[in-house]
Amino acid sequence: MIRRSRLEVFLDIMKVAAGGKTRRTHIMYRANLAWTVLKEALQTLEERGILKSESKGREIYISLTVQGFEALGRFYEIERVFGAPLEAPTRETVVSSTIL
Repeated sequence: MIRRSRLEVFLDIMKVAAGGKTRRTHIMYRANLAWTVLKEALQTLEERGILKSESKGREIYISLTVQGFEALGRFYEIERVFGAPLEAPTRETVVSSTIL
């Protein structure tokens, strides 16, 4: 079993919350997290202004703030850069890079 870093947990939560106002249990199931891990991560993200919570009756809904959407956008940019498979270097690319 591979354990996720805190950053990966935060990103998974942010990706689920980006869909709009979401209940905490929905985030827990969609992000595949234990309840205690989720509660700690939600508190951290809310303290940092990434998420906000809103109570409606007995339910608590979580959503991304503007700052949260901006942060998630930056992570998607990084993911695009590193997510693409790297190509094996060819002789031409090695030669051209040594000439420069």
